[in-house]
Amino acid sequence: MISVIIIDDEQHARFTLQAMLERYFIDKVRVVDSVDSVKEGVLSIHKHHPDLVFLDIEMPGENGFKLFDYFEQIPFSVIFATAYQNFAIDAVKVAALDYILKPVNYIDLQEAINLFEKKKAKGISQDHIEKLLNSLNPIADTKGKVALPTFTGYQLEKVNSILYCEADQNYTKIYMVNGEQILVSKPISYLEEILPVDTFFRIHKSHLVNLNFIKSYDRTEGYQVVLDNGAKLDVATRRNQDFLKALTGKT
Repeated sequence: MISVIIIDDEQHARFTLQAMLERYFIDKVRVVDSVDSVKEGVLSIHKHHPDLVFLDIEMPGENGFKLFDYFEQIPFSVIFATAYQNFAIDAVKVAALDYILKPVNYIDLQEAINLFEKKKAKGISQDHIEKLLNSLNPIADTKGKVALPTFTGYQLEKVNSILYCEADQNYTKIYMVNGEQILVSKPISYLEEILPVDTFFRIHKSHLVNLNFIKSYDRTEGYQVVLDNGAKLDVATRRNQDFLKALTGKT
């Protein structure tokens, strides 16, 4: 039996979905709770430990995506439900997560339940969450934000508030413009993939720098850059030519 929690701020939507689940899937599904906010959903999940959560996206206060901020690991599966075919659904698609559009109909609901059973899902992977959060934050726009995976969850920061990234074995230390340091639970190659390539350059195996904050480039003693905060970083010889092209905009 699949235990289910419904999180939706619209009472009618909650009642309709619960009625359909109890009518058509009574032999497969047991609705253990139905709540109207992310906050109540978090409490209910901790209490009931559901297999599956039907989660509305557009809700006042905190939208559905905020649910993931409250869990270090996601030990349940999620089917998103929304009345809007908008950017949020595009993000869900990118993360390869399941969704249904409102008003919910029997066919879509049956497909979603069948897919859940076929996957025999044990929860959403961290990679799926990271893809979802980063899809929601347009990192190609330097005014946008990026979701940085930390040891306690995720920290969202403006892309252009990142000065540079420094490899620390399997982790990465991020130096912010305001002087803050953030330790990310991913290797520097991960940051290289999610940060915009027209703004960040991997000058060395240990350093990924924001080109906007390079103050000077010096080749008197090898190759080296000085950043606006005074940090001096080496540029690997084999990366130097590509770096100069990125720095000067020349191809």
